[in-house]
Amino acid sequence: MINLHQELVMLARNTQSHVQSSSDYQLLNKKLSKVIASAYNTTSTPTFLLTDNITFSLPYYDMGNINTTHLFGIDELIILSFYLKNKNNYKNVLDLGANIGLHSIVLSLLDYQVTCFEADPETFRVLKQNLELNNCKKIKPINEAAASFDGKAEFTRVCGNLTGSHLSGAKSNPYGELDKFEVKVNNIGNIAKEFDLIKIDIEGQEADVLTSISSEDALKIDFMMEINGEKNAKTIFDYSLQVGLNIFLQKNDWKKVNSLAELPLSHREGSVFLSSKNKMPW
Repeated sequence: MINLHQELVMLARNTQSHVQSSSDYQLLNKKLSKVIASAYNTTSTPTFLLTDNITFSLPYYDMGNINTTHLFGIDELIILSFYLKNKNNYKNVLDLGANIGLHSIVLSLLDYQVTCFEADPETFRVLKQNLELNNCKKIKPINEAAASFDGKAEFTRVCGNLTGSHLSGAKSNPYGELDKFEVKVNNIGNIAKEFDLIKIDIEGQEADVLTSISSEDALKIDFMMEINGEKNAKTIFDYSLQVGLNIFLQKNDWKKVNSLAELPLSHREGSVFLSSKNKMPW
């Protein structure tokens, strides 16, 4: 059994270790990568200790050039540690870009009420299997893409990296073998008010979805997200300024942003937290 609880508690206590340029981050990244890699192979499913009395499993799944082990990268574990730290501070969470379900499973087992969106029907099939495996009852999975409108749209599956799949047009230069097909899309602006925390990992659609949410609703929600590209960064910065949301960045120990130039332009620069709060709740 992998004692993920111990690692998550440690991450929540030491936010300096979240800064990618820090020595703590580099050491933890190497350590955790080895632990996860050694736990997995194609025939066994490791068990993870989430709290003192809650465990979960996530079977190995090949997603092209990446696999399940990559979902446990330190940047993802930092977000999971945030869920653990704040399990009494939020009730209803929206997981946009659920993939095969790691975030949704953890949230559900920590007693959050979860709604999750995954657009790719094949990935969604695996997501549902993983939810059933972990007996996740407080969760509503939806096989649709998050967008700023209701209807249908073309979806691009990036066969070499399923975590990079996206609504067509959200990325300018998708790479490798691509499958394109129609999916149903959901206007998140119409349902956002039902949630107090929204996690957004939707490969270039983050600004479009965020700006579909009214100012009144956005001020009552906290957002954990990635930012991809200069255009998305500017739109998110301008929207936050207009609405009155503060922006906090993983890459600077969750300090408040003062300028557009500080925002990350890729998931490789870590997560972004938007909130009407004046301080990141660690």
